[in-house]
Amino acid sequence: MAEHEPDPTHMSRFCEDVVPDMLTEVCQVDPNLARTIGQDIHNRATAFAALDSATRDILIAPFMEEVFDHEPHGAPMELKGAVTVVVRNSMLELAHTDGELNEGGIKAITGMATGPLSHLLAAARRHGVDEPADNLFHGVDDRYPRAWACLNAVVAAFKDGGRHGYRLPHAPIPELPADDQLVDANESRSDPNIKVLSAIDARLDRTLAEQLRVIAAEKAVLAISALSRISRNQNKLLWVMEYVLAHESTIVTTNYMLRPGDVWVRRGALIKPNSENPYPGIFNVDGLAGAHRQVVRNLKLS
Repeated sequence: MAEHEPDPTHMSRFCEDVVPDMLTEVCQVDPNLARTIGQDIHNRATAFAALDSATRDILIAPFMEEVFDHEPHGAPMELKGAVTVVVRNSMLELAHTDGELNEGGIKAITGMATGPLSHLLAAARRHGVDEPADNLFHGVDDRYPRAWACLNAVVAAFKDGGRHGYRLPHAPIPELPADDQLVDANESRSDPNIKVLSAIDARLDRTLAEQLRVIAAEKAVLAISALSRISRNQNKLLWVMEYVLAHESTIVTTNYMLRPGDVWVRRGALIKPNSENPYPGIFNVDGLAGAHRQVVRNLKLS
């Protein structure tokens, strides 16, 4: 291989050796789970690399507002977003939910993944990549057409900020699952008063379902620090977006406002989403314009 040729085997070694070793030796994660996490990251990486650039841009759009300050600081925003989709949103979350992997460990692994993933993506652009037989990213545009169109508009709006309009597709209106399909979130290990569900759990918990029911009935606003707070499970996140948009309601995050027909992105410097204390960021109107500023000013805390 030429000296400056991208080497996709860096990503393979990262997933097969570096991730399992770090999880088991540093974080005391069960070895079988550690190997499973490494394999999941590898599957996600090759599936993501096989996509065209426009599709990759849409998949990373939900997370761009939260990765701008991620390490390594000199890495392109698009690469940081790709690391989030491939690594942070992987089964790595299982070790985090179980308590073995803390935020410091997550930052270490995602930061270390940047170089290997950049090699894989560059190699895919030049020579293609062996795509998994069952690419988990395929078909999401058809399953969630409103959410997909909305995120495509976010991509267009992100560079300069402000408003970008889009046409909301006609599609069946999703309904909430029956009660027997909902789950109760578990108690947090650190605080029994806090209920948590794994961020990659595909199921809908009763608290979120009730919140969505009210939002749809009242054409209200879902205000959250960032879209990843809905879920890091791709299908669940897009389903929730699809539901909100189909019911003519609005999502406001720290830097985005997503509505049927238009999206708004904060101009200038983005504000880091804070999941533990979201409202100072959400209510900061610096860089907000037009309807975005007005909706935020009219938000009321529940």
